[in-house]
Parts: sequence; C-alpha cells; structure tokens
Amino acid sequence: MSVTSYTIQAVFFYLFSAVIIGSALMVVLLRNIVRSAFALFFTLSGVAGIYILLGADFVGVTQVLIYIGGVLILIVFGVMLTHNVYSVDIFNKLGTLVMGTISAIVTFTIIYYSVKPVNWLFIGFKPDLPTARPIGTQLMGTFLLPFELASILLVLAMVGAAYLIRSEVRGTSQAGAGDPGNEQRQDTAGKKVH
Repeated sequence: MSVTSYTIQAVFFYLFSAVIIGSALMVVLLRNIVRSAFALFFTLSGVAGIYILLGADFVGVTQVLIYIGGVLILIVFGVMLTHNVYSVDIFNKLGTLVMGTISAIVTFTIIYYSVKPVNWLFIGFKPDLPTARPIGTQLMGTFLLPFELASILLVLAMVGAAYLIRSEVRGTSQAGAGDPGNEQRQDTAGKKVH
C-alpha cells in the first residue's frame, strides 16, 4: 500500500486535532491559570496547523502572528504580572463541569445536524495555490479604502488607550502628592539636606 498525499494529510489532520482537543481540555481543566495560558499556545498552534493544512496559508500565518504572537503573549504577560495570581484557584468543580457539559452537548448537536445532511464530494487531491498574493492584491486594490480606514481606526484606538492610561497614572500620582504622609516624608528629606 503506497502512502499518498491524501494519507499524509489525514495523518496531520488527526495529529492537529488531537493537539487541539488535548490542549483545550488542559486550558479548561487545569487549576493553575498560568499553565492554562501556556496550554492555550498549543491550542492556537493546532488551529493554525489546520488552517495551513486546508490550504488557507494566509489565515494560518495570521493566526500565528496575531493570536499566538500578539494576543496570547499579552494574556501570558497580563497573567504573570498580576499580583498573587499563582495562588488563585480558578477551578469550580461542579459549576464548571455542569456548564461545560451542557455547552459541549449543545455545540456538538448543532455541528452534527449541520454536517449530517451534506452530500460530501471527494474530488481528489489537488496542490493548493498560495492565497497570500490574491488577498494582498485585493487589499491593496479593490479594498484599499476600507483597509486604510481600519488602520486609522486602530491607531486612534491605541492613542486613546495610551491617553486614558496616562491620565489614570497622572491622577494616581497627584493623589499620592496630596497624601499627608508623603508631605511629611518630603519635609524630612528636606531637613536632612539642610
């Protein structure tokens, strides 16, 4: 029996599926939030592998760059910089299992009855062409205006977030300056200088 491209694709599909399901279960069931965040890395990596396997290379690379390289790193840093996060127990056994089981049954039922009536047609293996070039051509041609407007909107959102954080920091430092203990410490420091 010869190993065909279809067989190799099937092996990788089941491998990525096992990684996604296993790491997603770890995200939900682990008690430590830091370990859950690191398990999320493997879930998102498996999803990127499925995208690339299906010929959607642009979406797969976007998954790696945005979700793994941006969002996941932000979550991990946020978790690790939060005070006393290592001692937080996020596992609520009864509530988590009941709600998770109900959600899984409902989701599986919807997917099953959506997929069951489809008459799947197997047309054989065809080499996939890269999708990044036509998407880039469309973004820089037909959809240039919406693409630039979305870029401007994101920049404005970043500037607004930075302004809000700066005003909060300024308000906190002014509140600390009005603290009587702080004034007393400044007077003591001034006396030591003289």
